Amino acid sequence: MTSWSCGATLELVTEARISAELPEVVRRPSRLRALAELEANAESSATALDRIAAIACRVLDVPVVLVNLVGADQQRFVGCGGPEPWASMGGMPITAGFCPFALGADDAYALEDARVDPAAAANPAVEQFGVVAYAGVPLRAAGGEPVGTLCAIDFEPRTWAEDDLALLADLAAGATAELQLLAATRLVARQHGSLRTLTRLTHALATAETAEDILLVLLPALDNFGASAVRVLMTDESGQALRTAAATDGDAADVPLAATSAPAEVVRTGRPDFADGAVALLPLTAGKRQIGALAVCFDDERTFSTHDREYLTAVGGVAGLALARVAG
Repeated sequence: MTSWSCGATLELVTEARISAELPEVVRRPSRLRALAELEANAESSATALDRIAAIACRVLDVPVVLVNLVGADQQRFVGCGGPEPWASMGGMPITAGFCPFALGADDAYALEDARVDPAAAANPAVEQFGVVAYAGVPLRAAGGEPVGTLCAIDFEPRTWAEDDLALLADLAAGATAELQLLAATRLVARQHGSLRTLTRLTHALATAETAEDILLVLLPALDNFGASAVRVLMTDESGQALRTAAATDGDAADVPLAATSAPAEVVRTGRPDFADGAVALLPLTAGKRQIGALAVCFDDERTFSTHDREYLTAVGGVAGLALARVAG
């Protein structure tokens, strides 16, 4: 499907005003992370989502129903029940339509006649596509974050009954379940793949003789994450004086890091640190003793999913055992 964009006939001042009025939830980082985890499944779910939208069209007797994933700047129609141009539109800018406002609704967001509300009447969906009545319910990820909407559109005024909104809510749950099912299936596949990689990593580390050898084994195990460098940050016997013992990026082996508090905190607490999107800091443990931290570096900032965090923490665990062995 092709993307739709506002035509030249729309005045920029109107678009800027609507953008300024968008609710905070639209660009909330936690919402966008939840959206990213589900959005990859939308293409595989397209047939099922189209079917859900078509059922809603028939039961509600409306011309258009959309399954809409709402990003920070663009909306993506991943399911559609209705005629052209909606069937092939593909999406809208964030400044068009009413789905961005429906994201923050507890249950539903509805307009009986958008033309009688001055703010709604200026919306590009009303001006260009003749949307008059709208009802949308949020699609929620497993953690409760709204990632999109199931919305019904009419080109005539309409009073939305409670039964209409309840039906939309039920069908929205079905659309979300379809997306989550694929997400769960892919998560299981990733977990199996990660377990195999960790098993191979453990066997490879068993023959490493130096910290440098260990890093050369670790970096390929992190290829899927796009890691650009890996550093081992070791403490001395007293648990003080954190310093770089080895690095894959050619840095000197003995770089003082006294001014860097984050690695020291990871060593002190034994808890990983994913706060900096360009570096993941993982504790290295030998038995009950913290011996240092593993820094996995990336060229660009990134968001670490739950699976990413669990896998990287496991890598730190097997690396710690290997480093403790070579350190004697």
